[in-house]
Amino acid sequence: YYKATGERAFWCNAQSGDGIKPILKAAIKCGAKTNAKRARRGLRPRAVRVLVLGFPNVGKSALINRLGGKRVVKSARKPGVTVGLRWVQLDKDVDMLDAPGIMPPKIDDQDAAVLLAICDDIGRAAYDFETIAVRLLSLLKGLDAKWSTKPLLPVLEARYGVDPALPGPEWLEAAAERHTSGNVGTMAFRILDDFRTGALGEITLEAPPKY
Repeated sequence: YYKATGERAFWCNAQSGDGIKPILKAAIKCGAKTNAKRARRGLRPRAVRVLVLGFPNVGKSALINRLGGKRVVKSARKPGVTVGLRWVQLDKDVDMLDAPGIMPPKIDDQDAAVLLAICDDIGRAAYDFETIAVRLLSLLKGLDAKWSTKPLLPVLEARYGVDPALPGPEWLEAAAERHTSGNVGTMAFRILDDFRTGALGEITLEAPPKY
């Protein structure tokens, strides 16, 4: 999709390290033109300066740590860990600026807000776990098979022992009876956490346009 729109995108996994080296090489290559201009002016080359920017809790700091080959900035699986701007020197060729996650000042699209909550990109005090878990179930049951690595209905039934054909609220209550002693709130958090950690497979909830 990005290639078709003329943008160059790099796939990577900051947890496993897959796809990391091409990103670093691309960053260094981007600085080559700047350093060529500096050389013509009699200036010494300098490190490429790279800003890491994105939504909260998408792995920006984890990516920097992986690129640096060690833990150079704080990173955790929750939003709000990075609270200020910080320059990190990865090596003599690349300086990276770690930044807090950014969000639009106002989200008018409630469907977009739901997706952000599902992905743990907004503060947990801002939404109701049960409501968001029910919305997640609805999305999973209606998702085109090509946007997940596993057939989701069998995964849901095998993992939780509850018929996925049940309406969302009823499914959540039945799953809570089986797994969390009837505590629906705890069960809601559990399925959200299973989605966020990849326990349900690799899933894309929002497809690119025209796909």
